Amino acid sequence: MKISSSRSPQAEVSAETIGTLINLSGRQRMLSQRIVLQMLRASRGDPGAIDIARKCLETFESAHSDLVTGNESLPGAFSAALQQLYFGHSRADARIREFTSHARAAIDAPPADTAWRAASLDALVAQATPILELLQAVTQAYQEEMHHCEIAVRKRQTDLGERLGSISMQANIVAMNARVSAARAGEYGREFSVITQVLADIIKEMDQLVRHVLNPGNASTGAPRH
Repeated sequence: MKISSSRSPQAEVSAETIGTLINLSGRQRMLSQRIVLQMLRASRGDPGAIDIARKCLETFESAHSDLVTGNESLPGAFSAALQQLYFGHSRADARIREFTSHARAAIDAPPADTAWRAASLDALVAQATPILELLQAVTQAYQEEMHHCEIAVRKRQTDLGERLGSISMQANIVAMNARVSAARAGEYGREFSVITQVLADIIKEMDQLVRHVLNPGNASTGAPRH
């Protein structure tokens, strides 16, 4: 049965989640080769190798389902690029499922049927390098998604900083006009002058926030820019 993602492409996904997906896809590379290695050990008489290979395969299949269709905490193939990788020309989903089928056949081959067992193992070993290359491409695709996510985050930070900067500039103009008006009012402008000072302090904090958003590693606590 073909696996397909129930999530819409280009869903909003956090960098933390993409990092989890990168780690999960990277582990798939290791599991694929461990399955092959354990089956080779089993063919040489290692009594516990088949059980290890079976557990690795179960983990591999479960992780692939999580990557493609998602679960309660993972989004599945959340972008158009991942959908294309899994279900488009590269056929990553179908090829990975083909590998798991060969692995299952080799694991479940009757011990007495040496010819069938040998043929199943040969088919599995033949896929060891191609599946490793494919899984590397899958991991690379998730790394590209992380790169796009980081770009989007930086753009949002820049846009926010620009908006805050514009608000701060307008507030500075209002505060300056208010101080002028308070000075002209003389004795009657003292209370208003206190309010303008509070407004100036707020503007100073806003300027510091703007600098922190635009340059989080070099935020200054000095005087506000005007």
